Amino acid sequence: MSDEGVRIEITVAAPVELVWESFRDKEKLRHWHGWDIPELDAEIDHIYFQNAEEAGDTTLVLHGHDTFALTEVPEGTHVELTRAPKGTTPEWDAYYDDITEGWITFLHQLKFAHEYHPGEKRRTLFWPHPVDLGVSGKPFFESAHQHGVVVEEFGPGLVVTSHQMTVVTTYGKSDDELEAIRAQAAGPK
Repeated sequence: MSDEGVRIEITVAAPVELVWESFRDKEKLRHWHGWDIPELDAEIDHIYFQNAEEAGDTTLVLHGHDTFALTEVPEGTHVELTRAPKGTTPEWDAYYDDITEGWITFLHQLKFAHEYHPGEKRRTLFWPHPVDLGVSGKPFFESAHQHGVVVEEFGPGLVVTSHQMTVVTTYGKSDDELEAIRAQAAGPK
């Protein structure tokens, strides 16, 4: 981390206009931001609309500090999130690292949505601890504290694990199929 804050960067194999829509359309935000919780719509509205300001054609500033900048590159869209330095909002400093880890997960969910399931609605499962689902997959990303794999049998789906959580992102799964995945985490009975 520098005095300028943490930077998180990804490249999404999709045009800038489509990726930008994923930041400015509430329904499209549901395709990648966070995970399924009753408060997700309110969270999206709070973060991306009530406390966000567009700064140029493809730059979004959240809470006056954290900044997303989207630029066209030959591979598609380069997304760079520059977090405000720790201390900018002292009441949130205790959660700074957790919020940064959340953004790493979310941005990879954005990339996955565009590259594997463009325009599709998603469903997620979340555990506030690591779980063994008994599956393996193709590596999708690796960060200092997270590991993401594409699991074909989940649709394909994206499984993100860390020492603090597990998130399964799926598309087109029924309630019964999601419950079957949840049961895999519980192990044999």
